[in-house]
Amino acid sequence: MKAIFQAIIVLIASAGLVACGGSSSSGETGLLSLGVSDDPIHDVGKVCIAFDVVELKPAGDGPVKTYPLSGSNVNLLDFQGMNAFPLLFEQPVDAGEYVWMRLVVDADEGSNGGLGDDSESSGCIGDASYIASKDGKTTHNLFIPSGDQSGLKFSGFTVPANGSVSFTAEWDLMRSIVEPPDLHPDVILKPHVKLVDNTKVGAVRGSVSAALADLDPCEPAVYLFADNNVGEPDLWVGDSEASAIPSPVDDTDANLGLEYEIGFLLEGSYEAAFSCDGGVTFTEPAEGNPFDINVGKVAEITFQQVD
Repeated sequence: MKAIFQAIIVLIASAGLVACGGSSSSGETGLLSLGVSDDPIHDVGKVCIAFDVVELKPAGDGPVKTYPLSGSNVNLLDFQGMNAFPLLFEQPVDAGEYVWMRLVVDADEGSNGGLGDDSESSGCIGDASYIASKDGKTTHNLFIPSGDQSGLKFSGFTVPANGSVSFTAEWDLMRSIVEPPDLHPDVILKPHVKLVDNTKVGAVRGSVSAALADLDPCEPAVYLFADNNVGEPDLWVGDSEASAIPSPVDDTDANLGLEYEIGFLLEGSYEAAFSCDGGVTFTEPAEGNPFDINVGKVAEITFQQVD
């Protein structure tokens, strides 16, 4: 399922970045940071994406700037909530306007992504993209149709002279993974990715009481909707597996249950709704809990069973 778990990202280090075609030695420069984060998906142990290069197209007739990424095969399931994997961290680039940014990944049809037993590895193995079962014993190569030609292309932005910009590419894995039977053992990756400016987002987090989370049967999840859209699956903004970040439960406090976080949210009005059945029905309350997102702030919304 989906989680947009993030408010303000602190990118801590660049993952093996080697830059070529970077900033001009004679012109003004600024700094660019780019991270990746994930909206989770059910019943999967790993979604490893092998990021290859970042390309920037300056306005005008200037050539495309290319920034290869070394050692950046990333399990997106490790980077949810308020976490992001830093592909670029304060990378010097030419200041000015850019027409687009392209994120290229190694995801070819018939490649060797994840072939073999992945159960003994805590990270991602190899240099190609793949998906693995929860026990790691079943893996499938991931490929993006025409991915090598187009990559993941995002709209333009401006890097201020002697300033900085910071973005996060957030993946909606639930909508991105396609498994047509005739392509086995390959699985198609049709990326649903949005690029957000980290200076323009907020987040929501909270808890689901043990009384709700322990209902049988229940796969606890918190869904996020634009204001007044609860119950419209095509209109949800994102959802978070409430069980992704369990907190302790003891006999002295029945309110302790499961925690959730949903981030990368633009300023505005939203409603959070709790579901046990994959978003078919919503409870406590059925109409959702309304709240507002403000830039740089984290809203707190809890779900408790009503007697």
